[in-house]
Amino acid sequence: MEFGNMKYLIYILFPICIGIITCLGIIKKNRIINLLKFKVHKKTEIIKGILYVVGTIFIFIALLSPQKLVDTEKQEVQGLDIYVLMDTSNSMMVEDVYPSRLARGKQVIEEILDELKGDRIGIIPFSDSAYIQLPLTDDYSMAKNYIEVIDTTLISGGGTKLLSAIKLAEESFKETSTKNPVVLIVSDGGDYDEELSDYIKNTKLNVYSIGIGTKNGGIVPNYENGKKIGYIKDKNGSAALSKLNSDLLRDIAEKNYFEINNSKDENKRFIKSISSLEKNSIREENLKIYKKYFQYPLFIGIILLLIAYLIKGGIRNEEK
Repeated sequence: MEFGNMKYLIYILFPICIGIITCLGIIKKNRIINLLKFKVHKKTEIIKGILYVVGTIFIFIALLSPQKLVDTEKQEVQGLDIYVLMDTSNSMMVEDVYPSRLARGKQVIEEILDELKGDRIGIIPFSDSAYIQLPLTDDYSMAKNYIEVIDTTLISGGGTKLLSAIKLAEESFKETSTKNPVVLIVSDGGDYDEELSDYIKNTKLNVYSIGIGTKNGGIVPNYENGKKIGYIKDKNGSAALSKLNSDLLRDIAEKNYFEINNSKDENKRFIKSISSLEKNSIREENLKIYKKYFQYPLFIGIILLLIAYLIKGGIRNEEK
């Protein structure tokens, strides 16, 4: 026996809180009743409290989805190999897109993950340099965990050198047998690089780009230990202004350019676009078949809570 929804483990706090509240409630109730010189059946109150706690625990167990492996079968998985190139330069902290370009970019990647089926995804953060943070995987939950920790401190420098990230992704694709390698660039652009444009045109990569930001832009905040301490200044001593360079991102991705800001969200259009690519056979997987048992603890939990609700504690005057 195992549990299929361990992500709900945090909800164990509910029966714990109910147990504490029930105990405190019984104590307070008994104090008030004693002051009023009434008498209550303490055993009945204790039984009600136990039933509430145990019933909640059974419902919590049902939420974890207890299951038993009954069979396995081989299944051929077809999908794309996708490397997400995530811009972590300082300009990605600009707040012209709520809550910031970087935060919105991370949300976009998570939304894409929710739509993928059978595809493998890898993550390459880049700034002044690039590295493979997550190799290609179809474990989307793990990918989301990696996305959560992405910030502008991962790579020192704070610039935007996309070419090194493109080369890194291309080298990684050489180790796979994918027919249609996909590179998704999530960035606010950066300075124009003719070498980058020429390099991409000579590769077999399917390059897509999502531009995050606005044409008006915003000033670049300066953070220290996670706290905003001011704004980055340019050579003239003024607050540095960063604008979305959609021309660069559109140039390297051609028709595969999409944009995200407070008034435009073309994320769904990207999903639709890659769905037209031919998916090659990647691997065979053992599909696990489980028998679910959540209905049994759920039923028991509901019954226990109903019994606890219907039990009436008898209170009588001590003077009688």
